Amino acid sequence: MSAEPRVAPDPAASVTVLGPGTHFEGLLTFRGRARIEGELRGEIVGHGLLEVGARAKAIARIEVDELVVAGQIEGNVRANQRVELLASGCIRGDVSTPRLVIAEGGLLLGRCTTGASARAPGSTSAPSIPRASRPHSS
Repeated sequence: MSAEPRVAPDPAASVTVLGPGTHFEGLLTFRGRARIEGELRGEIVGHGLLEVGARAKAIARIEVDELVVAGQIEGNVRANQRVELLASGCIRGDVSTPRLVIAEGGLLLGRCTTGASARAPGSTSAPSIPRASRPHSS
C-alpha cells in the first residue's frame, strides 16, 4: 500500500483533443484546454483555452475564454479574454473579445468588437456550459 495521498486530477490541466482525421458534429464542451486538429461542425462552449490547429476546420459558434487560431473557423466567436489569429489562421464570422491579436497573414472576414464593449453584460467569468439533456421516455 502506498503512503502517498491520492490527488484528484485537475480539470484545468487536462487537454481535450480532436485529432487529425477526426470528424465531429454536435456540441463540444470542455474545461481547461481543448485542441482541434480535425473537423468540427456545431457549437463549442468552454472554460479555458481552445486551439484550432493549422489543418483544422471548425464550422461552429464558439464561446470560450481564450482562442488561438492557426486553421479555419466559419462562425461567430465570443472569447471572454482574448483571440489570437496566427499567420495561417482564418475566421469567417463576427468576433467579440476584449483583446484581439492578428499576426501578419491572418484573415478576419467579419465584424469585430473589442475592448470593454466586447464583454458580455455583467460577465467576469467563463460562459456557462450547457448540460446534456436526458432522453424523454414515452
